[in-house]
Amino acid sequence: SVVVRSMDRPSLSAALDSIAAQDYPHIEIVLVNALGQAHRPMPVHLGGLPMRTTPAGRATLPRAAAANAGLDAARGSLVTFLDDDDVYLGGHIGKLVAALQAQPDAVAAHSDVSLGQMGAQGWVRAHEFDSAFDAVRLRFENFLPIHAVLIRRAHSAAAAACRFDEAFDLFEDWDFWLQLAALGPFVHAPGVSARYVAAEHGGSGVFGDSAAAITARRRLFDKWRTRASADDHARLLEHAQVHWRLARQTRAQLDDCQAQTAVLQAMLQARDADLTQYAAQQAQLESTVFARDVEITDGQRLAADLRQILAARETEIADGQRLAADLRQIVAAREIEISNAQQHINGLQDILRARDAELTTLLAQGPLTALARALKKKSP
Repeated sequence: SVVVRSMDRPSLSAALDSIAAQDYPHIEIVLVNALGQAHRPMPVHLGGLPMRTTPAGRATLPRAAAANAGLDAARGSLVTFLDDDDVYLGGHIGKLVAALQAQPDAVAAHSDVSLGQMGAQGWVRAHEFDSAFDAVRLRFENFLPIHAVLIRRAHSAAAAACRFDEAFDLFEDWDFWLQLAALGPFVHAPGVSARYVAAEHGGSGVFGDSAAAITARRRLFDKWRTRASADDHARLLEHAQVHWRLARQTRAQLDDCQAQTAVLQAMLQARDADLTQYAAQQAQLESTVFARDVEITDGQRLAADLRQILAARETEIADGQRLAADLRQIVAAREIEISNAQQHINGLQDILRARDAELTTLLAQGPLTALARALKKKSP
């Protein structure tokens, strides 16, 4: 029997569908109408499984009373619970049944449960209830979500008679587990096979420190303080001693780690200061390099311009050299011409001197003297 305490929340359909999807075939669903007259009508079958709904009361049922109503209506020899905002995963019930079959003396079996919420990308896990059963730990902490546990009511008459204490509106399941644990062992079926949907604030009553949770926890401790045997108290104190020693050792290790952390933080601060200084130096160097890059770029442009000017000058020089060579050739030709003219002039001068000599001779011979004088006066 799967007992569903329903407040008819929108999540009820997902919870029921997760029951119908189980591969274990012998299941009945007992839906406890904890909301009253306002609850929507429910079918008598769901996915081939029979479903019975408890009659609607005039008022809403508290959590413990709703759980007891489910126990009263359940017909199965094995009973588990699922609140209307949680879900089973595939194979959950079959795994728990197999665990009980493998350990006949166990009064209950429990699986691992993931606590979290659905996010935009799917299930976001906040915590996992994945511990093996520890009866001593159960005395001071509830680590078993209600839908993690499958109980064997046929284990004994006492197990069949176990009830949820309606004096508790919080931790009623914790009190119920303590009743069962006093009758026999729990067997652990490892592996997450159910989800515990956290409230919007992400909390859980297991971890809560609200005033109501603190009050309920103290009332539960007070109830079980008077029911525990001397051996129970001894085991609880031994457990506390072991954990106190572990806590003290952990505290010493933590103090050492904090001291080392302080040293590392001081070193980190020093490194940060060095890094800041290096960053300033790097910025200055980068500025200098940038200025040098600008200068190099300007120099490269100037060099390119100078190379162009030099190429032009070299072209002018080559042209001048060609012109000078041509002029030298012209001068050489002119010198040859001058030399030839000078030789010609020299020849004419020789002829003129010969003619003058002849003329002088002729003038000296006679009447031509007066004519010669006259010619000499006219000559330059």
